[in-house]
Amino acid sequence: MLLMDTHVWFWTLTEPNRLSKTAYDLIKNTVVDERAIASISIWEFAMMAQRGRIKMKMTAEQWLDYAINKTGIQVLELSPKVAVESCQLPGDFHADPADRIIVATARINGATLVTKDQKILDYPYVNSAW
Repeated sequence: MLLMDTHVWFWTLTEPNRLSKTAYDLIKNTVVDERAIASISIWEFAMMAQRGRIKMKMTAEQWLDYAINKTGIQVLELSPKVAVESCQLPGDFHADPADRIIVATARINGATLVTKDQKILDYPYVNSAW
């Protein structure tokens, strides 16, 4: 299972040239059924769109319909197990709640987390790649 961080998910569909070669190859070589995002990524995307941090030629709702329903990506929900895990991550991890939920989602689902976020890449308790 491959879990894409929010920015990786967005770039995969809009600016694949921003992905590292490793990230691009991992995504390309993973069957669609094994590609996923954490449900919190939908919220992060909506916040970025609302704040004008990303530009699109369609509404956020239209983009989400395409990015989720038309691509076949799995959305891994915020389960009680993920919620608890996000509050009990081992070692020292920063306090950003969205990142904590994404890391916990990867850990609970045994997924490799594809991210450019150096804080996550440096965290030894999650399998990550860039």
